[in-house]
Amino acid sequence: MPAANQWLPAENFVRNGVKQNYTVALKVSTFHIDALTAQSSNTAIADILVLYTPYHNGLISASTAKLSALGDRIADTQTKDELFLELTQQRLPLWQQMIGNVYARKTAGFKALFPFNLDPFYSGTIENKLINLRTLRDKCTADASLAAVASLITAFYTTINNARNDQEGEKSTVEVGISDQQAAIEAMCIQMFADYGTIVNLFANSPVRIRSFIDVATLQNHVHSPVYEGVVNKNKIRKVATKTVTQNSTVKVTSDVDLMIWVNDRAKNPIHPTGVFIPAGVPTIAAFPALGNPANRVFQIHNLSLTTQGHYSVEFL
Repeated sequence: MPAANQWLPAENFVRNGVKQNYTVALKVSTFHIDALTAQSSNTAIADILVLYTPYHNGLISASTAKLSALGDRIADTQTKDELFLELTQQRLPLWQQMIGNVYARKTAGFKALFPFNLDPFYSGTIENKLINLRTLRDKCTADASLAAVASLITAFYTTINNARNDQEGEKSTVEVGISDQQAAIEAMCIQMFADYGTIVNLFANSPVRIRSFIDVATLQNHVHSPVYEGVVNKNKIRKVATKTVTQNSTVKVTSDVDLMIWVNDRAKNPIHPTGVFIPAGVPTIAAFPALGNPANRVFQIHNLSLTTQGHYSVEFL
């Protein structure tokens, strides 16, 4: 005999079946509200519909807010990435040339500004790159003969630092959106379970009718999407998985190197979406359509590091 606190009929089977998966939650919630609407000529069912509708709408609203926040962060991340690319490909070579007009490249004055040449700007964390850029700015500002280049570095540092701060700010907004969505799923599960109790009370002698209000098949058959883990070589593209997805699908990605991740129609297609940037060491939830067309099924990742092999984990939520 199970203990009193393990009495199975008292468990919320909706929560157990949904398992915080938004796609499953939306499917069973839509099934439930459609069934209530179809039978709302029954006054008791109409009352249940009135009670349940805010929870269904709250589920949709929370997901919309989360996807909006994800979109904003993806846009901010792209802006930041483009600025860092501009820094290494255009700005730094120009600044080195201007500084070289004052201090020849092999002199102590030049080497004091670039002791490791440009290597610190191509590797390491974003914070370290910003520190190196700030250091270069400060050294040039302190040297009156480098006033012209110092003003250029200062202006660009402000731009790129602001872009980084915007991206980090959106990160917290995304985290709030994820938390709100999880709360909306939990609230929906509780209310549907409560509705089930009321429906059982109404139709205790008709199990078939009771089942007509609950998407039992989805709740019973749902299995958590798998986690794919592996290694991707430096500056290489790798197929992670072939997976059927929907417009509402999301993936959680963790890596110890910077990645770009997208979905494509085939692994060897050289043309692919820009995708979503995954910063090293920051678990990130990415969603469609930023990942690409959900009609496509091949998930790919690109290790952006030119020097380091990467380890990744991709979980379909």
